[in-house]
Amino acid sequence: MEAEGVQAPSTPVKRERSLSPELDLDTQVHKRQADEASSVIPAPVVFPWRTCQNAGYVERLKIKERAVERAEDYCQKVRAALMPVLQDIAPNSADAIMMGQRIIRQWCKLHDDIRHKHRKLQILVGVEGPTGAGKSSFLGSLLKIPELFPSGQESAATAVIGKISWNWDDTPGREFIARVSFRKMSEIEDDLESLLRELNRLASLMAGKFEGEDDGTEQADNKAISRNMIGHHLPKVKAVWGLDEGNLTARASKCPKVLAYRQMAQQILRMNYEAHQFLVKGSTTFSASSAEDLSDLIKPFLDSSSETHGGRKQFAAWPLVQGVHIYAKSDILKPGITLVDLPGCGDAVESRSEVAERFAHRLDVRMVISPIIRATDEKQGQALMRNGFDEAQMRIRGRLDGHGFCVVISKMDDMKVDSYIAGCRDLSGNKEVVQKQMELENLKTETYNLKSEHTTLKNAKRKAESQKKKAQRSYESALKKQAIKLQKDPQASEEHITSLQAQKDELAHAFEEADNALDRMTFDNPEFKSRCHTYGIGFTIELSRPAILAHNKHDDSDAPVQSQSEHEYVLPILPVSTRAFWQLENNDVPMTGFTNQMFTGVPAAEQWLHQATASKREKHLDGVLDEYQNLMTMMRIYSQTSGQDGDFGFTRSQVEEALAETHDIYQKKLSSKLKEACDLIQKLDPLERFLAEGYRIVLKWGYKFPEIENDVEKMHFCTYAANIRRNGAKYTSFSTPRVTYTWMENLAAPILKTISKDWDRKMNRKLPLIKKPMMAGYIEVFTEYLNEIQRLITEHVPALEAIFNGMRPILDNSQRATETDIGNVLDKLSKNAATVAFEAVTYLTDEMTPTFRAAAADTGTGSHQRRKNTIQEKVKTDIESMCREIFRRLEAGLAEKKAEVPAELEKAAAGGTHNLKHQLSFLVNNLAERYSDDPVKNAMKAKVQDVVRAHIESWELGWAEEGGYDEHILDMDLSIPASVPEPVMEEFTFSEDEGDDGNDSMEEDDPLSNDILISDEINSNLI
Repeated sequence: MEAEGVQAPSTPVKRERSLSPELDLDTQVHKRQADEASSVIPAPVVFPWRTCQNAGYVERLKIKERAVERAEDYCQKVRAALMPVLQDIAPNSADAIMMGQRIIRQWCKLHDDIRHKHRKLQILVGVEGPTGAGKSSFLGSLLKIPELFPSGQESAATAVIGKISWNWDDTPGREFIARVSFRKMSEIEDDLESLLRELNRLASLMAGKFEGEDDGTEQADNKAISRNMIGHHLPKVKAVWGLDEGNLTARASKCPKVLAYRQMAQQILRMNYEAHQFLVKGSTTFSASSAEDLSDLIKPFLDSSSETHGGRKQFAAWPLVQGVHIYAKSDILKPGITLVDLPGCGDAVESRSEVAERFAHRLDVRMVISPIIRATDEKQGQALMRNGFDEAQMRIRGRLDGHGFCVVISKMDDMKVDSYIAGCRDLSGNKEVVQKQMELENLKTETYNLKSEHTTLKNAKRKAESQKKKAQRSYESALKKQAIKLQKDPQASEEHITSLQAQKDELAHAFEEADNALDRMTFDNPEFKSRCHTYGIGFTIELSRPAILAHNKHDDSDAPVQSQSEHEYVLPILPVSTRAFWQLENNDVPMTGFTNQMFTGVPAAEQWLHQATASKREKHLDGVLDEYQNLMTMMRIYSQTSGQDGDFGFTRSQVEEALAETHDIYQKKLSSKLKEACDLIQKLDPLERFLAEGYRIVLKWGYKFPEIENDVEKMHFCTYAANIRRNGAKYTSFSTPRVTYTWMENLAAPILKTISKDWDRKMNRKLPLIKKPMMAGYIEVFTEYLNEIQRLITEHVPALEAIFNGMRPILDNSQRATETDIGNVLDKLSKNAATVAFEAVTYLTDEMTPTFRAAAADTGTGSHQRRKNTIQEKVKTDIESMCREIFRRLEAGLAEKKAEVPAELEKAAAGGTHNLKHQLSFLVNNLAERYSDDPVKNAMKAKVQDVVRAHIESWELGWAEEGGYDEHILDMDLSIPASVPEPVMEEFTFSEDEGDDGNDSMEEDDPLSNDILISDEINSNLI
């Protein structure tokens, strides 16, 4: 769908391209040589991808994506035409100079670099959430490839980071590729050594060998810390080497007297030959022709299941794996999207959960999966957004724009109406909801009565049919007997026959009436059931929207008065049912309420993903197209006919010598002009305001649930001591429920949260706007640069003047590539500057560590309260100086990042002069190095030029063509429909085979029973 307010494109103007440039060669050459005497290169064609700034973003993407595809197609054709020059001519020979072998090789190198850059684009989209939430299933639905990633069963959950990108390899048998990267050998040895040392430390603690620890609490906490560290490494060692704590403790006891810790670690490492070989190799690659085959190959590396890996001993390889990168041909991946399957947050194995947390902040887009049954309760997505530190991180990185983060409500088909209402306080007390619940109950009662009536009518019909059959049999039997009597006595009475016939007709009439009554009941009931079904689903939708919306709106109520867009945002919510999706995808009977795939929410989620990544995709396309146009310009010059034969009276060295000083002078001038804008960058200071809440936060450290506002449950003194001994770093308690404490992040949160809005506004929104004045100054100097080049050519190489004048429009356009480079420099500054803000946690930890140690040293009666007082007094007394130091460090870090900009801008400026030198080099080859004494070689070059020129002209026409674009996923309306189509009547017809045992309970698929499921009719655009 087009963005609102964007005008529809005008009627497409299609310029027909030659179907075969080679067959139309004479005509094309004639067009180029229409005025050979002037030797003027025609003005460049206007390309839509250069002029579509005012079109909607969907239209721009379609234009630019097609332009890239066509550019690559024509580059391949040009390259094929140039291959004889590289393959058939000896390097560094006179013929090689005449044919331009060196500059052709440079051109091919640039083409390789562009293609590599385009194919290596990775817009990282992470899917995270609790184990079993449906992450891997959701990824499979987006990819339309089932079970490529491990399922969410705890025994085989995703254990390492799995990425999947578009597969550019078209080789048969390599439709699916996976590269498994292993950790460094030294890292594994460090882990083993650390575990052995900690096992010895724990043994000493248990034996009471450490002196000076009179405080029982301190001893208990040290044991807990040791246990925690052992518990972090032990599952990994057991998974790979099968060693339990007892075996490892026995080995550790030999260290360091018998063996050094490092030697013992290496000895353990070599116990598993296959695992050791994985680490020696560093990586391994698998390929297959089907997703199922590849999945079988990589499953042992992605999840926590065990495999022999070619040996005799089974073991789990996940502790050895750094990551798994899969390459597949799935439509959602082609625009450069790389989907990332992260290990479950809150995984039973702590080290796997930490992998997800460390990787999360490298993502371009974060999608948190939460099952619908917990959608309105505390869950990963809402917990993340309520965490001030994480929220500030995302805002500073510019991710809180509706495109950087979303919550996917999975397993929509699991939700029931009654449980949904009961679990949501906003709904359970709502008068309108209560009224509709009563209406729903009335419909249930009516359905119950209809079912009872249906059973009664069916029984009446069955009884009437039985009586009718019995009367028919009696009548037929009487007729046979009467026939025998008539043979013996023709005057026998028929009164009995007449009576039976009347009884038979009466029962037949009664059966017909019972049958008609049941037919009427069966005919009328589907309409009622359809009405009930639609009402029930509609009621569910109506209930769901406002409740979810209320949970998704996030208001920074403590922020200064600003515009709504600055201090309030709506968290995107994408409800999905992957089970319903796959039933439809496999042509199985669809689930109730999911009549087509749009109702499953998967297409809407895929579309949102395209919207979320469109901006980065477009920036990438802009850069690639600039580079492709540079290739086009070089080949346009190379293939251009000179307009005259013979010696031009100059050599390459003469031209380069005449222009060398000017190139150097103007490279410095262009660089200097761009650096002038650094003053504007320096003035962007996101650290002007600050409102500290540090003391209030530290007061909450004494509570068990410091994140919950009015919760007054006190933290156990052992837990408080454990946090102190960890210097406020992340700590998860062992009590039930387990609570994770991050004191230092909590203390830094108000600082980052306060500066995040200014930071976002200045570094993410205002910084890119500086590009416009920068380019204005650059264009002015670049024009002066070209004028000076032109003057020098007229003065020193007059034979080149006319040709250069013809090239001038092309060279004027070349500065646009620099504009893209400048935009990339500013984007890089914005991204790098964001990393500075998170040094606040490091500084606070350094500042608080001596206080924590002093508090930990305070033992004896009343020490718990004294410890709290010590920490609170530190913060209360020094909070201002701490904040000042934080800001000093932030300012220094920001200044350091800004200081990198001049060099980056100098590099961007150098790109402009570098491209101009390349283009002039092609021009000199075309004119001064064009001819050879060998007519065969002259004919060869002329032929190469003709073929290349035909391709360039076709390329230009292809780029200039407007309209006729393929439909884009963003053109479509893939939102979840707001209403469910009425069911087909036959679906609700009562079966004639139903039992008549008097069981009048409601049918299992009754749309109004308590088992009604909330389907995905919640329109994600509305919430």
